[in-house]
Amino acid sequence: SVFEIEQDIYKGVTVKTHGLALSDTEFEKSLSDSLTNWINIGIRGVWFKVNLEKSSYIPILVKHGFSFHHAKTSYVMLTRWLPGDEPNLLPQYPHTHIGVGGMVINDKNEVLTIQERFNVMSHWKLPGGYSNPGEDFAHTAQREVFEETGIETEFKSVVALRHHHQHIFNCSDIYVVCYLRPLNLNIIKSKDEIAKCEWMNVETYRTHPEVTDFNRFIMNAFLESQNMKHAIISSPILSYKKDRYDKVYHVQPINESKS
Repeated sequence: SVFEIEQDIYKGVTVKTHGLALSDTEFEKSLSDSLTNWINIGIRGVWFKVNLEKSSYIPILVKHGFSFHHAKTSYVMLTRWLPGDEPNLLPQYPHTHIGVGGMVINDKNEVLTIQERFNVMSHWKLPGGYSNPGEDFAHTAQREVFEETGIETEFKSVVALRHHHQHIFNCSDIYVVCYLRPLNLNIIKSKDEIAKCEWMNVETYRTHPEVTDFNRFIMNAFLESQNMKHAIISSPILSYKKDRYDKVYHVQPINESKS
């Protein structure tokens, strides 16, 4: 085969088109020959990573039974399952978004709360947003809080998470709320994202008519956990391959109500 391939432990191959110098006709001939060979030697799944500059290959792959798996700004991934007597076991592309909110509470028992510029209904909520690739919950919360309000923070614990489905792009969504302590108090709100931002008394926030049921529930859950002197924190645990430490979140007793 003229293709550069990587074989995996599941008897699958990944083909990268970057660097291929084949005309469409030459590509189709090589593809047809390779498929015959892969079927004969028992290859099960074929992944074709087609870079943007090779996009003329896409209709050829579709013609030969490939379907779209996912796309990025610089490439499209197409797949084909070869065995006719086995169900397709190729994994789906990730289908869940991760968002993180920051519950920032200062020494005056005030919570940092915002109203977004663009919203269906104006309401007070916690600053937050989507995680970047490779970003921990704590880092997302700290980054988003700072970007939206100018408040730098220290991560303390995870308060709760919400899991729901049929979110944007029909994906699921996990929203994690983190308890943070402020390192400064002077608000500098983002002009691009935030309409209003203020420190609000926790009791006022809990009963405010423009706070949603979800945000009220999260605040009550936080206060209850503080009264019980327990919090969800993370510990570094060695992975099963023993090549890195993973963050494992678990309930742990705390010594102070604002620790």
